[in-house]
Amino acid sequence: MKKDLTSILVVEDETAHAEAIRRAFHKERPGIRIQVVGTLREYRHFVTNDPPDIVLMDMNLPDGRATNVLNDAAAEKSFPMLIMTAYGSEELAVEAMKAGAFDYFVKSAETFMRMPQAVYGAYREWNLLRDRAKAELALRESEKLYQSLFESIDEAFCIVEMIFDEKDTPVDCIFLEINGVFEAHTGIAEPVGRRMREIVPESEGFWFEICGRVARTGEPARFQNQARVLGRYYDSYAFRIKAPGKHNVAILFRDITEQKSYEKQLKHLATHDDLTGLANRALLLDRLAQSIHYARRSSRLVAVLLLDLDRFKVINDSLGHGFGDLLLSAIAQRLLQSVREADSVARLGGDEFVVLLTEVATEEDVALVASKILDRLNSPYRIDEREITVTASLGVSIYPRDSDNGPTLIRNADMAMYRAKRKDRGSFAFYSAEMNRSALAILELEGDLRQALAREEFCLHYQPKIDISGDRVVGCEALVRWRHPKRGMISPDDFIPLAEETGLIVPLGAWVMREACRQIKTWQEQGLGPLSVAVNLSARQFRSGNLPQLVVKFLQEFDLDPRFLDLELTESMVMDDREEAEKVMRSLKTLGIGLSLDDFGTGYSSLNYLRRFPVDSLKIDRTFIRDASVDASGASVVSSVIDIAHNLGLTAVAEGVETKEQLSFLATNGCDMYQGYLFSKPLPAEDFAVLLSEKRRLDLDEAGLLIKKAKGKGLYR
Repeated sequence: MKKDLTSILVVEDETAHAEAIRRAFHKERPGIRIQVVGTLREYRHFVTNDPPDIVLMDMNLPDGRATNVLNDAAAEKSFPMLIMTAYGSEELAVEAMKAGAFDYFVKSAETFMRMPQAVYGAYREWNLLRDRAKAELALRESEKLYQSLFESIDEAFCIVEMIFDEKDTPVDCIFLEINGVFEAHTGIAEPVGRRMREIVPESEGFWFEICGRVARTGEPARFQNQARVLGRYYDSYAFRIKAPGKHNVAILFRDITEQKSYEKQLKHLATHDDLTGLANRALLLDRLAQSIHYARRSSRLVAVLLLDLDRFKVINDSLGHGFGDLLLSAIAQRLLQSVREADSVARLGGDEFVVLLTEVATEEDVALVASKILDRLNSPYRIDEREITVTASLGVSIYPRDSDNGPTLIRNADMAMYRAKRKDRGSFAFYSAEMNRSALAILELEGDLRQALAREEFCLHYQPKIDISGDRVVGCEALVRWRHPKRGMISPDDFIPLAEETGLIVPLGAWVMREACRQIKTWQEQGLGPLSVAVNLSARQFRSGNLPQLVVKFLQEFDLDPRFLDLELTESMVMDDREEAEKVMRSLKTLGIGLSLDDFGTGYSSLNYLRRFPVDSLKIDRTFIRDASVDASGASVVSSVIDIAHNLGLTAVAEGVETKEQLSFLATNGCDMYQGYLFSKPLPAEDFAVLLSEKRRLDLDEAGLLIKKAKGKGLYR
């Protein structure tokens, strides 16, 4: 903006007056540029192309009055206009002032001489007035913008003046301004002009402390606080507002109550089981570490009780996962009711729970609690109009006897639980060091088992299957054996359950089937046939989905007639999912192989389902055979199974025959085949081939006479 006066436009039609004005200015300011025009039209042209700093205009001109141009958008002029009028025409000058002229002069020789000083003074005053107007406009705009911004903040915002006591400690504040949402967000009504402690007497001191520090130091502060009286959480930002002699602070409050609630939920979910609301493993380990710390000082015991529900999978599969979840929640409540408030209950996942007992005096106390828990869990549950009873197996480990480490105590309790489950379901067992040695041995055995197939450490032994009526070998059962390079021959009872648990039973089972097919073909090529070989199936194999394809693959590989392969299934295997089992069995039967139902009588087979299953023979479990010749009830079971088999058109095969008395009983009751140590133990393939070539028979003595009598009575088909 120009401040110095450098150019003047004189609008005057009388030349003498114009020259008098020019001379006066050149005398006072020789360097100033003065332009003279005589009409309004020339004026308009001049200011459009070369606007001056100031205009001196005669009131009356040939083509009009000065008021004509003053009325033409006077507000848009960027220069002041001074009006000159003749003596006695002052009323015209007033009219010009009203129209927008900055000042006026009455023409005279004396006025022309003093005109430079008057014009310079008017020009300075005009600039001052214009600057002030601009400043006032900017202030109004700033205030308008401030108020607009103030009200546009969608979070609670206020300005307060901090109050300090004589020790310069902030003790209160006065509300100076608030925005439109302050009351709605904070619940504080009409606070302006009032003190905080007047409105909220229970106001927290740390809030005043933070805002007081901001007022004193000028350093902004961000902090979170819980307004307990208001029941809200806020994320606050405070900064100083400069005001002479005042301690003003502006505070922005962001309501984070919902966020805090969500954080609390997330924290709970991170440390608690979603289904039961019990502590999870992470929280359990934290509490266990604290309990051990306190017990170390008090010389008391800490007990970890890990329990696992018995046969929970059956409940889940038969009644559905929704029912299972309701049952787990009910069990969680019973566990909570069984312990003290200082104790903890956690769910590790699935159907595994842990009870943490703190500050225990003796192991006898732990045993009492364990018994109490199992008794309470054994009581019937009423869920969805159905009554159900479940049992649990429980393992116990004790600090400091078993370990001073939380995860180790849980692991030890887990081992004890499995010992209890194997020994007697629904019971509990304390951990012992021997369990750990056993667990390590099993772990080592598992590692060796994973390598055994690749190292070709497995072999098959074959136990003869004898036709009772003809006293001749008609088949055999292939039984897998493990020749461990260091431990020697390992019993299937030691590695088959482990293979089932780890899933290694699937590749192992496939190897057994292939090896059996290969051996059948070898014997046939040696002229030692025909005879069938039975192969035991595992539950995992049966449910694998590719069993029929696997059988076809091996039969084709060795060009083997399918009637020489027999697959043995257990009752429990086919009864878990009866419809799917029947579907798989029928797929296998279409291949032409034989199917046997193994360990018959130990499961829960429905005769109706048994009739539907396409099996060829029933194998009577050795536990019934053992007692058949000496116990009336055992004998009744065996004879009933034989009758069932014959009534369904099936072959009855007895397992585990070890005495001539047992064989005599089976012969008398019309059993078709048997296998057992009475005739031969399972033999390696080479020894079995010798047995076949020798056409070995059993010296039956009296048993043989009984068999002949049975034949005569038509007991054999």
